[in-house]
Amino acid sequence: MARVRRYRGRLVADYRDQDGRRRIEVPRGPFATAADERIAARALLNKRLDEVQRGVHQPISTRPTFGEVSARFMEAKVNLRPSTRRGYESLIALYLLPRFGEQKVQSIGPDDIERFRSELRNGLPRVVAEAFIARQLAANRGWSQARAKLQAAHKQVGRRTINKILTLMSSLLAFACRRGWCDFNAAEHVERIRDSASVEGRALDDAVLAPAEIRRLIEATPEGVCRLLVQTAVLSGGRLSELLALRWSDTDLQGKQIYIRRAWRERQYTLPKTRTSTRKIDLPELLVRELRLWRLRCPKAADGTLDLVFANREGRPLSPTNFSTRTFRPALKRAGIARRIRFHDLRHTHASLQLAQGVDVVRVSRALGHANVSTTLNIYAHALPREEQRQCGQTCGVHLRRE
Repeated sequence: MARVRRYRGRLVADYRDQDGRRRIEVPRGPFATAADERIAARALLNKRLDEVQRGVHQPISTRPTFGEVSARFMEAKVNLRPSTRRGYESLIALYLLPRFGEQKVQSIGPDDIERFRSELRNGLPRVVAEAFIARQLAANRGWSQARAKLQAAHKQVGRRTINKILTLMSSLLAFACRRGWCDFNAAEHVERIRDSASVEGRALDDAVLAPAEIRRLIEATPEGVCRLLVQTAVLSGGRLSELLALRWSDTDLQGKQIYIRRAWRERQYTLPKTRTSTRKIDLPELLVRELRLWRLRCPKAADGTLDLVFANREGRPLSPTNFSTRTFRPALKRAGIARRIRFHDLRHTHASLQLAQGVDVVRVSRALGHANVSTTLNIYAHALPREEQRQCGQTCGVHLRRE
């Protein structure tokens, strides 16, 4: 007979499944009082009896592990961009599978995830470090065990990576809930880690180039398509993938505008990053003159037509990797810019300088292709004068932290 009873010091739901097998299940705690525990045990029993009656009950022993759920999740995600899929696969393989891979998805609770979050803030958890060491040794045949262990000991997991792990885990558990493999999403309400730095003190400031640094960088970049690409990024705020896919038919030099309609990723043309990334960008007269001069000597495509703006000698898109390693990084070094700067930071530089010069934040947001002004403010509020930070925060309902 199904009932709530005490078993090994805990109140449990005692029932039989649809196959007649006896099941004893403990409700999730902790509980403030014994009455709360009894209520939870009774609710669990009623839930299981309803599942048995409907023939949908799955005992924990027959439910999939987290590793099995993650494999099914990736199979089901057929519309992911290649870069997004690689990011998911990396986070699952590097962090989630070593920690939760063999655990039944139903048995994962908020306490497990919060503990994992705390461990990540202090470095690599033991099981994750062991998997990391094994991968390093497999990828680097000449490495010693001691070298791999040393690298694991010094590896730190950043705040953004931890939050991405938590978000992905929430998606995985929500996927499992929709298929009846677990009762609730244990990661849904686990708090993300906030950036404790003030708006003015965030790391983005170091990623923004000063006007003098911009001039030195442009001068240090080889003349031709590479220099023009750097100039266009600084003066337009376009993403590298968007600029590499830019065609001459996407330019309106008379109207001083370019139109972002596609992107070059994974050696193929794709849609821009988001719906609002399809946009037009106003260009300064200086950049328009440079584009007009470049068009006269821009390499043509194989069929003899003038297609891409930023093409290599064969008329094909530039390789992002080759451009970064062979041109952009050496140019930074020649320009005397020692700190780590990515090409994407030219976009940050453009937005920051525009806002600092008093350009309307809505106009900047649209040019960047952000979905809403709040996104722009959260990223670039450091560039606004304090009075404008306050006014924009009130207008958009965004809380901007101040010193």
